[in-house]
Amino acid sequence: MTAPKRVFSDEELRVASMRSVDALAEALEAGDRSAALRFTRRLQRELRSMLESYDGWEATLRSEILRLGGEQDERDALRELEDPRVAPERCSAEPDAFLRWRSTAHEIESAIEAGDSHGALAEASALHDEALARHDRGMSRVTALLSWIGRHYGSAAVGTALEKAMGSGLLGDAGFRERAEALMHFTRVHLQPFALTEDDEKLTFLCPVCPSGGRLLREGHYEAPRGGLRIEGPSPLTWGRSELPVYCCHEPVMEKASIEATGVPLFVVDPSERLGEEPCPTYLYKDPADIPEHFYTRLGLTKPASPETAKDKRGSDGR
Repeated sequence: MTAPKRVFSDEELRVASMRSVDALAEALEAGDRSAALRFTRRLQRELRSMLESYDGWEATLRSEILRLGGEQDERDALRELEDPRVAPERCSAEPDAFLRWRSTAHEIESAIEAGDSHGALAEASALHDEALARHDRGMSRVTALLSWIGRHYGSAAVGTALEKAMGSGLLGDAGFRERAEALMHFTRVHLQPFALTEDDEKLTFLCPVCPSGGRLLREGHYEAPRGGLRIEGPSPLTWGRSELPVYCCHEPVMEKASIEATGVPLFVVDPSERLGEEPCPTYLYKDPADIPEHFYTRLGLTKPASPETAKDKRGSDGR
């Protein structure tokens, strides 16, 4: 089986890896109103996905606490999570923020159409910054809830909660381009820049620092007073490492779940030895047969002898 060659152009990869607010600024600088409108809509989709993702995580984790410990445990977890002396960013937020953000996006589009590039960019930058603060609130709250579950019910409960929170068969039967574009979108949802490179074998995502788990480490979320939990002991939940910050555990859970659902991981993360200090490359392979065996064994799984791929069903170009 011959793996597909290049699927994306260098320009496609460059634009796909940009923060949408930066891509918008570039389009406005070039006087390309059509592209500017397109990037405004792209930003709007990313903000919706970000809110839905973190709200969905939180709802699932709270349901798990309720199931495991009852209403009093859920109240205690929320009381601890929302202590403003510990983590003010976790406290209450506008419940329907996206409705206002969508209205702001329409104002940005109107400014673009009216030729007010300065006003459009100013509004877009303010929207991006506000959304980033909401993003960081979400990942802080998720970390706190996962830490509560781990401390009160054990690491196995963390794994179960994450299995329920993360999709298992996402795009399992899609071609390479569709899977790649979905992963590009969900990487941009974190509102940070990253780099994309493609070779004959795979697409590589590389962030200067992980936009979620790495930033949590850099910003002290695993130190006092927030005190995020680190899951200890080699296991599939830690990629076989001696420990892993609890938020980061969603990555091995996603990989394991997608392997169990489809036979292959949707993508794989190669965590650095110094999390939060060095990049953790993410790889999306064109042909699952090329995925190194250790990406399976670190999860306690065996690599299939002949992993099937959507490319087999859709044609050798991976589309």
